[in-house]
Amino acid sequence: MTEMKRLTEEECYRLFREQNTPDRVIRHCQEVSRVAAVIADALNRNGVAMDVELVRISALIHDVARVQDHHEIVGARLLRSLGYEREAEIVEAHMTHMLAPLSEATETDILCLADRTVTENHYTGVDGRFDYLLHKRPWSEEREKRLEDLKELTRSFMREIEGTIGQTVDSLFAPSLEQLLEQVEKPARYIGGETNMVVKDPEKMDVRFAFAFPDLYEIGMSYMGLQILYDVTNRHENLYLERVFSPAPDMEELMRKHHVPLFTLETKSPVKQMDVFGFTLQYEMSFPTILNMMELAEVPLLSRDRGEGDPLVIAGGPCAVNPEPLADFFDLFMIGDGEELLPAVLNAYGEAKREGLSKREYLQRVSKLTGVYVPSFYDVQYHPDGTVKEFVKLWEGAPDRIEKAILPDLNRVPFPEKPIVPIVEAVHDRAVVETFRGCTRGCRFCQAGMSYRPVRERSEETIRRLAEQQLKNTGHDELSLLSLSTSDYSNFEGLATELMDYCTKRNVSLSLPSLRLDSFSFNVLNEIQKYKKSGLTFAPEAGTQRLRDVINKGITEEDIFSAVEQAVELGWRTMKFYFMDGLPTETDEDLRGIGEIARKAIEIFRKSGKRGRFNVTCSVSNFVPKPFTPFQWAPQASSEELRQKHVVLEHAMPGRNARLTYHDDAVSVCEGVLARGDRRMSALLLKAHEAGCRLDAWTEYFHRDVWKELLENWEIDYKFYTERKRSFDEVMPWDLIDPGVSKEFLVREAKKAEQGLTTQDCRYGCVGCGVNRKTTCGLGGIYE
Repeated sequence: MTEMKRLTEEECYRLFREQNTPDRVIRHCQEVSRVAAVIADALNRNGVAMDVELVRISALIHDVARVQDHHEIVGARLLRSLGYEREAEIVEAHMTHMLAPLSEATETDILCLADRTVTENHYTGVDGRFDYLLHKRPWSEEREKRLEDLKELTRSFMREIEGTIGQTVDSLFAPSLEQLLEQVEKPARYIGGETNMVVKDPEKMDVRFAFAFPDLYEIGMSYMGLQILYDVTNRHENLYLERVFSPAPDMEELMRKHHVPLFTLETKSPVKQMDVFGFTLQYEMSFPTILNMMELAEVPLLSRDRGEGDPLVIAGGPCAVNPEPLADFFDLFMIGDGEELLPAVLNAYGEAKREGLSKREYLQRVSKLTGVYVPSFYDVQYHPDGTVKEFVKLWEGAPDRIEKAILPDLNRVPFPEKPIVPIVEAVHDRAVVETFRGCTRGCRFCQAGMSYRPVRERSEETIRRLAEQQLKNTGHDELSLLSLSTSDYSNFEGLATELMDYCTKRNVSLSLPSLRLDSFSFNVLNEIQKYKKSGLTFAPEAGTQRLRDVINKGITEEDIFSAVEQAVELGWRTMKFYFMDGLPTETDEDLRGIGEIARKAIEIFRKSGKRGRFNVTCSVSNFVPKPFTPFQWAPQASSEELRQKHVVLEHAMPGRNARLTYHDDAVSVCEGVLARGDRRMSALLLKAHEAGCRLDAWTEYFHRDVWKELLENWEIDYKFYTERKRSFDEVMPWDLIDPGVSKEFLVREAKKAEQGLTTQDCRYGCVGCGVNRKTTCGLGGIYE
């Protein structure tokens, strides 16, 4: 049998010259040839026989007669005249061929697919190619419909190929990570490989977990919760937690252009190949970024659209105490402390995989764990006025309420001794040891202070050991103690003095954030700051004693100015005061009190006889009511009211040596909508995502006009969530969650706020917050 004549690459280029094929057409043919050969080779390696060379050469010559009418017929006739019958058949069919099922596919199908993914001389994928065709010229409605149908048929054929080769066709043509990183501002955000990064063999893992922080690398790597969960999870030999951060806009643009899916730092694996995809919910304005990251990962956004082959999508963190705005997007939420809960959730997933359980069967099993909320097991019904009527269980085995997970003893769980050292300067780039968790102060605006109860302290011995190990294993030159109120540690002065001695001998500075005015040890702080003196920060929160009593801040004017006097005497020249505006019962007099505190602080310095310049900054944030606080029923100030308050503040400032900063009112309104939102919020978040919202916590990326239009055009009046005062008997969207603190306590505190009455720190006597219903508090009255 005579072997059929085969066309060569050299002959192709001779024919291009002979036919005067334009250079732009030749470049297009070259790219189609490259794409077709890669796809054919991938199929060959996965058991689908293709003649790769026939595909490559036929694709290279397919548009040789492109400048002529019916170029496919003219080109085929030319090839037949030269004896290239097989190539001629493919070229002749490439304009009209209907793609066959993959089981019947030939080299012609591969050429046609490749041709439908290349625009000009670049691989752009099916969407890019057909979008180009649809917008290239005006089409008749019939022709446009035919193109859309052809696009869907091509997508279907591509999905068959992807199921066979085990990866997306797009990923076959993605540039290398190194090539992408050459084009971005901070490539180190995406490379991993940091000191103390955990390396495991992914093939030996029962469960691989992509832990996502919905912000940039340098923000996420400053979050101690990431380091804690990274350490505690990766101590399990069968689990692998890998990190994922939001790409910056320059990197995102390249990833979308080149169809590079979101990947993990540890192994550069596409997130969609992981078993579990989890997010930490730190701030409401990160919610649109979460959807953006899910889309970049090529994971369906809505839980109901995800199948058995998609990752399980989970979330935890502070904002999970009201999971309802995100309920439609997540398979489960973890409420409370995660050190024991997260490994339990992941190990249960591994067991479910081994047993062949469906995702729903797994969710039914894991919902029995304390702290796990599966939103798909509940329906929410509403009154005609839009308030929540009731929660209806859709599976009878679902718990009536979800109790938060509580670690009774921090000393019994691991804490990072070898935290990852960022290779891009993080916002907080230092060794960090958590001294205790929770707070007993009872500030009525503070969600963390209420939801993190009870207070649990690490022992001094444990803190010292962790500090020594972290400094040894990281090379950091700064150590920081972490808590909601560091100076409330039961032996703060003794611990701080001992750590100060240790650090000073090693040229390490000690940082003590979150210090309170009424528990301030200036002697300790002054010794610490001899090595690295910086500005002092205080948080009076309100400008008058009346309003400080309303919010139960627990400090007096005497505390404030006594602290200022001591600081001036010890040589401080820069002070920063944190305040809020828009607090319940606030008046202009309270706002003017902020300026008065600044004026008196400056006056104290002038009377001290000290020389030099003295500067005061008043940083004012807009109050946003949060769930599980006594102010969860309170209305939020409108944008107009906040802007008026800012004017009052500007006029109240004493001028020289005093600086005022305040937050964007529009951001605070958006935050307020999301903070107390319900499940109907998913429609708004989807629209925000479609409008390109992401990284909204960054001033440069927050689009005020976009959010304004979204809120004003939403089918629900957004002021329903912000400016409306709730009644105490209203069912809240988050009432399915039990944070430990009782509703009765929150109501009692709200009523005391209205009367301007304070509540003591529960270390001086139990105040009946209710957390001891769930765990042994052990702190009530320890200072009595």
